[in-house]
Amino acid sequence: MRRCGARTRGGTPCRAPAMPNGRCRMHGGASTGPRTAEGLARLRTARTRTGLYSAEMMELRRALAKLRWKRVKS
Repeated sequence: MRRCGARTRGGTPCRAPAMPNGRCRMHGGASTGPRTAEGLARLRTARTRTGLYSAEMMELRRALAKLRWKRVKS
């Protein structure tokens, strides 16, 4: 089985099994995300598991924070 071979912090070669690109899962250069307009649009529609970071929820949290701040000040 092929090995990754990337240099570790200790200076020794990584001994993890290599993927088809020649590096292991830790040194393989993971994806940095979508770049095209189509890919970004697909990402926006797909990230709806909890809604925690949706625009509506962020606006609600800001409004609640303002109310709490006003209550603390008075």
